[in-house]
Amino acid sequence: MDKEYNQYEETKLICLLAEDSQYAFQVLYDRYCNRIYQVSMRYLKSPVLAQEVTQDVFLKLWFERKNLRKDQSPEAWLYTVAKNNVLNRLKKIAREWRALSKLKDTGGEVENVGPAKLQDSEYEQLLRDAFNKLPLQQQKVFYLARYEGLTYEQIATNLEISPLTVKTHMSRALDNIREYMKVKGIVFLPLIIFFRFLYS
Repeated sequence: MDKEYNQYEETKLICLLAEDSQYAFQVLYDRYCNRIYQVSMRYLKSPVLAQEVTQDVFLKLWFERKNLRKDQSPEAWLYTVAKNNVLNRLKKIAREWRALSKLKDTGGEVENVGPAKLQDSEYEQLLRDAFNKLPLQQQKVFYLARYEGLTYEQIATNLEISPLTVKTHMSRALDNIREYMKVKGIVFLPLIIFFRFLYS
């Protein structure tokens, strides 16, 4: 009986979510947020990365809310998205370690990092330029999330906006930064340089 009720409740939440219900989103977030975080921590061994995965997963839940199947378990969907996100991050980290290994082997130059083989300082400057071109609200959200290490809920309180608005600004800020870097010919951006810019 409990299992049938839970299935009915979750189906109802998915239906409400498809109708843009922030209440349904909050219920699902409160129910599964910690589980997704713990799974991400198990594989990534980093609170910062685990938090990013968790935020990315629920951001995708909101953006995909109208495409979710009504008979699909939200828990299964969230875990699948989290697993794919974690795998992509692990693959990226592995690529970056290989690049750093090449850097060490060649005495200071990494192959295939970018067309101009830019130095670290040039990457940092490009990142700053990309950040400075963001709209003001995206700058605030990005700075508070990445530099101050605040959660989306804390940022929402700080800026007096909703957590969903924070998620939207963060997603757009990341997209804008990626697009800026692509225009500059940078497809592969080493994570270690990204963190150096954000946390120095």
